[in-house]
Amino acid sequence: MTAPSCRPTLPVRDVDDLLYRAAAYLTCHGWTPKGLYKTHGRCFSICPEHGPFCYPASTLGAIRVAVFGHNVVRLDNISAEARHTYTAAVEWLNTYLLAVGYAGQHASVFDWETAPARTRVHAIGALQEAAFAYRRQAEQVAA
Repeated sequence: MTAPSCRPTLPVRDVDDLLYRAAAYLTCHGWTPKGLYKTHGRCFSICPEHGPFCYPASTLGAIRVAVFGHNVVRLDNISAEARHTYTAAVEWLNTYLLAVGYAGQHASVFDWETAPARTRVHAIGALQEAAFAYRRQAEQVAA
């Protein structure tokens, strides 16, 4: 019988890709620091300004688009596996922002994103840096 491995395991292999995709979504469609998506009026359908579900999003909204393939407001109709994937990406981003920080602030994702003077460039950069850190950690665990 061999001793169990004490090496840390990472919950989902695709977290880095999801965070990179979320950053790409913000690059293409814009960012909002509040809520999940920035809509206007009754815009949760096809509209000339946003097209089909292409709203500016918060980092969490962008991660939802990366995981689920479209805007998702409620998670009650999402499979357990998809919710796990989403949660893993959010947990990693939150841990990264608390432990490492970005743009001069160490805080939870909610506090970090709504800080004064936060910009879309900061949100995109934080997602990209968290993705890079996840990939680096995964490579170290695999070595």
